[in-house]
Amino acid sequence: MTGRALSVVVALMLAPAMARSDPASPDPAEQQSGSASGTAMPQIPPKVAERTDFTLTLTTLDALHRKGMMTDEEYAAALRQLIEVGQRAATAPTFVLGRFVTTLYGYLEGVAVHDSQRVVVEQYGGHPTLNLPGTVSGDNGRTVFSSRGTRLGIRFAAPEVSGVRVRGLFEMDFLGNSPFAVTNSAARVGTETNFFVNATPRIRHGLMQIDTDVVTFWIGQTWNLIGFEAAFFPTSVQYQGLPGQLFGRNPQVRLSHIFDAKLFSVEVAGGAQRPPQQDSEVPELQGGLKLNFPGWTGVQSIGGTATTISPLSVAVSGAVRWFKLATAATATGASTTATTSVTGSVIAVDAFVPVLPAKERGNLAISVLGEYTHGSGYSDLFTGLNGGLANAGQPTGVTVAAYAPFQNLDPGPAGWDTSGILRTVEWRTLLLDAQISYGKVILAGNYSNVYSDNIQLFTGANWFQQIFWDANLIVDPWPGVRFGLEFARTLQRKVAGNALANNSRIFFTGLFLF
Repeated sequence: MTGRALSVVVALMLAPAMARSDPASPDPAEQQSGSASGTAMPQIPPKVAERTDFTLTLTTLDALHRKGMMTDEEYAAALRQLIEVGQRAATAPTFVLGRFVTTLYGYLEGVAVHDSQRVVVEQYGGHPTLNLPGTVSGDNGRTVFSSRGTRLGIRFAAPEVSGVRVRGLFEMDFLGNSPFAVTNSAARVGTETNFFVNATPRIRHGLMQIDTDVVTFWIGQTWNLIGFEAAFFPTSVQYQGLPGQLFGRNPQVRLSHIFDAKLFSVEVAGGAQRPPQQDSEVPELQGGLKLNFPGWTGVQSIGGTATTISPLSVAVSGAVRWFKLATAATATGASTTATTSVTGSVIAVDAFVPVLPAKERGNLAISVLGEYTHGSGYSDLFTGLNGGLANAGQPTGVTVAAYAPFQNLDPGPAGWDTSGILRTVEWRTLLLDAQISYGKVILAGNYSNVYSDNIQLFTGANWFQQIFWDANLIVDPWPGVRFGLEFARTLQRKVAGNALANNSRIFFTGLFLF
């Protein structure tokens, strides 16, 4: 569909400038006539009307592909980049000006959430430290209504030049770091009204890709490479990341390439991203291999907003990261430069398997997904995983106050243990997901187990194991409309006395998707 009205408006705005650049002089009689009457129709200069790069067209990625205006490779790259959007990426509103392609996508959202204890708001935060029974916060619940998850994204694609294809992705929502804090009743800042009604925007993606037949260069903020996010995200109505789910976006530089053998393809990727501790001076290194079998596909619902057709795939990925903290000598003034370092690493294995395959959504389809990780010093690659640690602790013989100026590490990945040794916190995680799709209905369930072997060695550790499960119902009654309902249960085993805390959550959402 051609946006003729938009073309005319743009043409009228640019006509004066284009006319000035035309060496041909305007007809004085026409000028006089137009000036005298004041009612003459504006004229589009012939040179503007003839320019093919001036036409503004409203279309879709699918239409461009079918008309041969987008190659198979460009179309596949667009759908990969918009994997979070799912099948609707192909029909999202797309503007073409000349050969520049801009796609708009997103959704308007409203959610209603109830938790059985007072620990979080609509964002569960993956691994919050739960309150024990027998306390006001542990025995009383919380209800939240919110639209902060509303999302807007724009994908840009420039015309190919000498085999080089440049793409950009910008995405935002309103779940940013608010100046107001209402989660903890004992440490409130501002009001609930300001927190929920005057939501804070944040950047989700700000990415440029330069693609050639040899390699794809990434720079900017997008999904972490480890776990090949978001290709292995499970289904859930509530916001991700779920407990035990690798989930996060970071500024990074990455190189990747897909080797396509038709029967299967292999994606190889490696890169450097924002270090978990800026003062370590060393960027985090991540890399991985992902194997896809395009002949074996199934229905995959990614999060609570996207449903698509994905191939059987298996991936192995890993990361290495570094931490550096001041020693006791520096904290006590005996030295001004003494530091000590420790290294963290992680291996992740992911798989998506269509049990009852499908080429398109409609008939009964069943898929399973799994993710396993094992390592140390990588808790920040999950959402809110720190076992309750408030900081990195301090060396033996150094007071909390004396070491406060040297607390330059986010709580969770590493720290000083009770013996005065700087070490990383070890974790093992398992996440399993099952999805059933039939017609316009999706049923899904998740189970995860998060366990630390050594967090008990750190002062201030609150919990060492968390078990999570949920059940989800998603319905798409009309085009562009989705409703979802989830019940989730979390059990958390405490370090002190092996006590057990728990939370039950009901999450309902309504979405208008575009």
